[in-house]
Amino acid sequence: QAQMQQALIAFVTGKLQRTFWSPQQDMTARKLSAIAALALDGKATPALLDSLDIDPVRWPTHSVLDWLTVLEHVQVPGRAQRQQEAWQILRNRLAYQGTQVGFSTDAQDHWWWLMQGPDVNLARLILATINDPAWAEDMPRLISGFIARQQGGAWHTTTANLWGALALRRFSQKFESEPVAGSTVASMNGNEA
Repeated sequence: QAQMQQALIAFVTGKLQRTFWSPQQDMTARKLSAIAALALDGKATPALLDSLDIDPVRWPTHSVLDWLTVLEHVQVPGRAQRQQEAWQILRNRLAYQGTQVGFSTDAQDHWWWLMQGPDVNLARLILATINDPAWAEDMPRLISGFIARQQGGAWHTTTANLWGALALRRFSQKFESEPVAGSTVASMNGNEA
């Protein structure tokens, strides 16, 4: 684990360079993802952000979610304002279409080479907001809209199915912990069951 963390730090600081083909410029997204992983282990510092152009409005949705992870775990200058800005970006991007929910940026958020995509983004949003009172009213609609994105009982990628299972499990633990009780009665033409 320590070697992996050292390698991530070396990558972010430019000491370790890995250049692979990608359909578009993705170095900021890659570095931000690495910093977010380090932040979860308490190994990220504000100095690691020095090599990034911090402009979340222009980032893909998965990078905004990574940015929120960094801000949650790292004492970045202007942290509270930056968190509020990032949350507002996500709220502005949310788009409800019939029974489904997604982001207005879904068409640009298919970063398959980084295993990121719209379904993953939505599952990560649910996980990030499940305990936030500011999102409590949105949660049932987010969950039902997220489930409606499935085709044939699954989301589009293995990564999305993993994140989706985690999001649904967390939702169930929080909101469906009590067993269902009661009875349902249906009647038709005088027959009741």
